[in-house]
Amino acid sequence: MRARTVFIILLILIVLVALGPALLAVISQEIAERVFGCQVNLNYTIPCVIGGKDYGQTFYDLGFLIWYSYLSIPAGGVLLAIWAVAALIALIGSRRKRKPEQA
Repeated sequence: MRARTVFIILLILIVLVALGPALLAVISQEIAERVFGCQVNLNYTIPCVIGGKDYGQTFYDLGFLIWYSYLSIPAGGVLLAIWAVAALIALIGSRRKRKPEQA
């Protein structure tokens, strides 16, 4: 596998780790409100009946994933900095291999 492919896959994984909890919280709230017409409130559980089953507690719990962003976004920033240093080292190494030394 080429180095470029590895770095792109790692970058996508870092973005998912950093923004994953916030994306899940926002997407679940949008699905609950727009698709099913339910209200989501982080202060208390509001019943949301879908197909005869109450999913209010599930949407309430998914809404609290936003709080994990306080940990995942800084962790993603650290991982992104490490990724950038590794990508820079790989780039410099590949440039040196390509350039023949001139005398």
